[in-house]
Amino acid sequence: MLSDVSMDVRYTLRTMRQSPVFTLAAVLVLTLGIGVTTALFSVVDAVLLRPLPFPDPDRLVVMSTDKPGKLLARYSLPNYEDVARLSTRLRSMTAYGQRLMNLTGHGDAEQLRGAVVVGDFFGAFGMKPMLGRTFAPEERDARLAVISHSRWMKAGGGEGVLGRTLTLGGQPYTVIGVMPPSFDVPAHTTEVWVPFDSLPGAATSEERTERGFRSFAVAARLVPGATLESVRHELKSLNEELLSRDDATLKLGVVRYADSLTQGVSLLLWVLLGAVSLVLLLAAANVAHLQLARAAARQRELGIRVALGAGRGRLVRQLLTESVLLALLGGVGGVLLALWATDLLMMLGANTLPRAGEVAVHGRVLLFALAVTLTTGVGVGLVPALQRSQLSPATVLGRGATEKSRGRTHAVLVVAEVALALMLVTGAGLMLKSFWRMYQADPGLDPVGVFVARLALPQSRYDTPERTEAFHRELTARLAARPEVAGVGVGGSLPAGGSLSRSGYWKEGTEDPPVRPDALINVTTPGFLAALRVPLLAGRLLTESDGANAPRVMVVSERFAREVFAGEDALGRRVSFGGDDAEGNPLWTTVVGVVADVAYAGVEVGHEPTAYVPMAQEPTTDGQLAVRAAPGLDPRKLESVVREELRAVDSMVALARVGTLEDRLSSDLGQPRFRAVLLGAFGLLALVLAAVGIYGVMSYSVSQREHEMSVRMALGARAADVLRLVVGQALRRVGLGLVLGLLGALAAHRIMEGLLYGMGALDVSVLASVSLLLLGTAWLASWLPARKAANADPAAVLRRG
Repeated sequence: MLSDVSMDVRYTLRTMRQSPVFTLAAVLVLTLGIGVTTALFSVVDAVLLRPLPFPDPDRLVVMSTDKPGKLLARYSLPNYEDVARLSTRLRSMTAYGQRLMNLTGHGDAEQLRGAVVVGDFFGAFGMKPMLGRTFAPEERDARLAVISHSRWMKAGGGEGVLGRTLTLGGQPYTVIGVMPPSFDVPAHTTEVWVPFDSLPGAATSEERTERGFRSFAVAARLVPGATLESVRHELKSLNEELLSRDDATLKLGVVRYADSLTQGVSLLLWVLLGAVSLVLLLAAANVAHLQLARAAARQRELGIRVALGAGRGRLVRQLLTESVLLALLGGVGGVLLALWATDLLMMLGANTLPRAGEVAVHGRVLLFALAVTLTTGVGVGLVPALQRSQLSPATVLGRGATEKSRGRTHAVLVVAEVALALMLVTGAGLMLKSFWRMYQADPGLDPVGVFVARLALPQSRYDTPERTEAFHRELTARLAARPEVAGVGVGGSLPAGGSLSRSGYWKEGTEDPPVRPDALINVTTPGFLAALRVPLLAGRLLTESDGANAPRVMVVSERFAREVFAGEDALGRRVSFGGDDAEGNPLWTTVVGVVADVAYAGVEVGHEPTAYVPMAQEPTTDGQLAVRAAPGLDPRKLESVVREELRAVDSMVALARVGTLEDRLSSDLGQPRFRAVLLGAFGLLALVLAAVGIYGVMSYSVSQREHEMSVRMALGARAADVLRLVVGQALRRVGLGLVLGLLGALAAHRIMEGLLYGMGALDVSVLASVSLLLLGTAWLASWLPARKAANADPAAVLRRG
């Protein structure tokens, strides 16, 4: 048996050397299909399929909400403590939240992305430190720190880091442990973990005492024997027990931690993998065309082998050996292409996906590539092998019957290629149109020339509203006095800048609803909206007179005014965001201005009802600085100006996320750009492969019918008649493929709808444009060989026989 296989391989290599053009074309097409499929699978494997680097990752869960698109919810510490005390099916429960921390003591202050934790944080995730230890239960308020592997490397590495003191927010923390590189909770940028209760004033803070202050994620492990459904049932009963007036919107649920990580990208990656699989099918169909044509050219050779006694199994094995060997060569090229294409995917935006650092072409991906290669090799060779091996010697050595069978197979492949191409190009067209709509969406402000950075004030130094307000007032005043600055302000939120805060509200003159609608609350200094050039539509902007002791006022977005005060003039109207005054009456906030809508949560989320309140009335230690450069000045040059003035006000305050507002808005389009570029590239590949396939089939068909067409022309047929015959035959097949492709696109439209912005998946203009594009491509691909046949000299063809 081995000797027979060895002989088949040697024979295949000889035939491949004798047909270098066929071999090169087939290998290149398969390299393309297998390469892009393998590269995308490496991303899917890292993000969706590979187990998390935690012990028993399926038993690690996070508290969630049942609100669509928001699996990971936020809870208050009293909520967390209630559930930790009452639940019998969850253990090692922990609450954690991200926190910016100023690291001082060596030159300018540096801003670290850290996390504050409560409970058995490291136990919940089951991770041991690479060096040292983690927090003990009795150290809930100790000033101890565990650092990340990246921070350890920045500190020089080695065990000497243990016991070292870090000054965070003006407070000394002792380093007791270093986590391994794979631990990146709650984000891959997290560099330090500290106990929440070690923060200055934590014991009496709103985060510790207020049930409505929901800023923590909650994780836990399932106890032995517990399931997700049993935990959900328990939490449902706890939810009813814990509900109160203050917790009227509390929702207790649970999902696996792995699902919470991929909630926003899983659909996208499966759609992209499906799209690239269609590209692979198109590549395989093209190679199948080549195999059929080559089998026809070898008709006499195969007939002689049958006549000499070769059985059907022997021929099938030989032909399959040829196709599998071709596929293996394409697979080797595909893996090499995948190594390059994976890096390209990361550059295009895959690096923003969760667990992107784990994307690599490793053993599992290579096994996938091998499986795809073997499946493709058998698939493209099976039909020609079965078709050529089931004929008798007389039939194989003849013409008519085989031509009819081959023609049907070619026709089926053309229909399939067109259907697949239409589905792919339609998806690409929808995604490109969606991205263009996002790109053209009005941001509601002028981002050109704006320098932005994030400020985090040390809570130990800015522990009163007066100190916080004084810092922001002095910094903005110093910057506004500089000639390089045309406008400056500080806000709680910037577009694509994070730090979003929402609050429930109710309108004066209406009943306080049990579940209040919520709005985005952006606390700002005077000058913030002017620095961003957010258009004022009515009333006035916030001013210096809107201080801590002045009446509570706000500027609202156009959507807020439209939804809350429908059909009314919003100016002078009042709403309450909760709380009572000294007499026990609701705290009312008066609308003094209306401005244009701004998409703070990102262009895909869209405009939310937004209220801008004076920072003097709602002080915050976490803010976003926006500085508009003077005309003609590059906003990047403002960094040195800002650092100089910040150093003069307080050298212990650090800047983070330094850049321009234009860059931030561009990064907000990163994932939409990633999927639009990939699907666009796949659609273009599909179009090219379909065109090449149709052209190849029609060229082959014309060459096989050359004698017939010459007879027709000799009997009086015109060149136009031959053109109509050939092109009409191709377009009938293409028309059937278009119908099947449209049916497939209609069947898949619900999958696409979750990835589109401002449009539906059944966009008539896209479907019609793609259909016409494919029809025009097919016409051109069939007209070229038909024109050649129509211009041939009938007498010369008939003399050749």
